[in-house]
Amino acid sequence: MTDLPPADLLDEMTRLRARTRADRHAYVPPLLLFGVLVLLAPLWAAGGPPRFGVAGVWFGTPLQLYWLVAVVGGFLATAGWYLYRGGRRGVRTPIRAYLAIGLVGVLAISFGLPVVESFAYRVARSPYAEPSFTVPVAAVAVLALGGVLWLRPKLGSRGARGTATAAAMVFGFVALAMLDLHFAPVRPYAPLLTIALGLLGLAWLERSPALGVVSGVFAATALLANLYNLQNVFFHLGLFERYEGPKTMAFTNTLLPGLVLLAGGAVAAWHERRARA
Repeated sequence: MTDLPPADLLDEMTRLRARTRADRHAYVPPLLLFGVLVLLAPLWAAGGPPRFGVAGVWFGTPLQLYWLVAVVGGFLATAGWYLYRGGRRGVRTPIRAYLAIGLVGVLAISFGLPVVESFAYRVARSPYAEPSFTVPVAAVAVLALGGVLWLRPKLGSRGARGTATAAAMVFGFVALAMLDLHFAPVRPYAPLLTIALGLLGLAWLERSPALGVVSGVFAATALLANLYNLQNVFFHLGLFERYEGPKTMAFTNTLLPGLVLLAGGAVAAWHERRARA
């Protein structure tokens, strides 16, 4: 039996729970990593001829390749970090769902963006790129995705859970495809939304309100970058001309999302340091 008074024992248990959660949380390096990767994207935005074409679809512009490497590398580096951290701390957040989000996002970047950009003029004139089509389909896909994720833990057999996982990936891909159809002909920033979805999924797996807030703010800025040309803000502030080339446009549209991730990572690191104190 302990000699600590009940109030002191309760405080000690609270501190131990906070320290255990901090040991399990490992999202600070991924936030900082993705922040740096987003801020580096404008370096490859100047463009260039695609490297190869298949059935009229041209692949391999510098920015396409960069986003592919950044998203794949970022998700794999995050998974590797969680495995390493879990081995050292003895507690680890399961990351299979996070990797599934990354796979769906990579498929969207690998195929969706090149297809849309290769036929940008036709896509822009197609009724299937109109908000009256893309928004309802994306909304239905997101609702179906939520329903499948809610149902999956209640399924008894492994086969049923595997089928639910596959269905969730299909619905996620449909939602991202609608985003590609809607955004890519004007601004190639759909990969930001893939990163945002991954971080939101990680926040849910971590049961972390702090990561949820950072991911939510980042998702809002990523959506803003796809809906509105943020270079107009810099133009009205007198910092840039209305258009100074693709690198400047990419810089002004990725600056805010990248800074949100870096600032969120710094605040999260400070918060976790306090939790372990």
